[in-house]
Amino acid sequence: MRKQYFKWSWFVLGLVLSAYGAFSLIYNSTHNKDFSVLGLVFLIVGLVLLISYFILLTISVIQTKDSKNIKETKIEHFEHVVSEKIEEPKKEEKPVINKSVNYTHVDRHAKSTRTTREFDGGSGYVKKIGEGPILRISNKEILDMRSNTYYRIEDNYVKQMGYGPVFEIVGNRIKLAYGGYLFELSGSNINKVYGGFYASICGSFLKTLDLRQNYEIPTSLNKTQLLVVAALLFKN
Repeated sequence: MRKQYFKWSWFVLGLVLSAYGAFSLIYNSTHNKDFSVLGLVFLIVGLVLLISYFILLTISVIQTKDSKNIKETKIEHFEHVVSEKIEEPKKEEKPVINKSVNYTHVDRHAKSTRTTREFDGGSGYVKKIGEGPILRISNKEILDMRSNTYYRIEDNYVKQMGYGPVFEIVGNRIKLAYGGYLFELSGSNINKVYGGFYASICGSFLKTLDLRQNYEIPTSLNKTQLLVVAALLFKN
């Protein structure tokens, strides 16, 4: 917003200086007055500002097009990854049981392996009341539709596609990957780790204490997904 305001101010200043300089030169010429050096300076400065503004505008348009192409490529990659994960999994062959093996040890190891691999997350959209969907969740993948940014939950880390870890999950808390703690989940409450109660979850709705932010969320989200949602919605 500040950058846009600066560009607009640049354009307006160039336009005003050019107009004033040109008017001063024309006025002095038509009224047989002395040549206005100040008017000439204003005209030149104003033209320089206008020319530089249009150059910057052209560069900005080119960069926006390039960014759009990159985002479209990321969307195609994300959809390809999600479609591959939706495919029906292959049936696992039953292992041959060795009777000499300690079955209690094998059973515990198998349970531990399943616990590590299974995520049991939900899917759906997080919608801001009155505006519509802003987050799309597909198990471990999360798309921030506001900026077309993709995230993936891997073990205790949340990674932004193409960049690396952004958040870290520590128990019932979430923190910046290389920074401090943000939020913790306590029952149906979301608290700032160093700020107290901040938001609450009631059924399929998530709302802040001051009621300024209200969202509809999937009821199937697990603890990790809820912490990531809280970080994406409220970390600023």
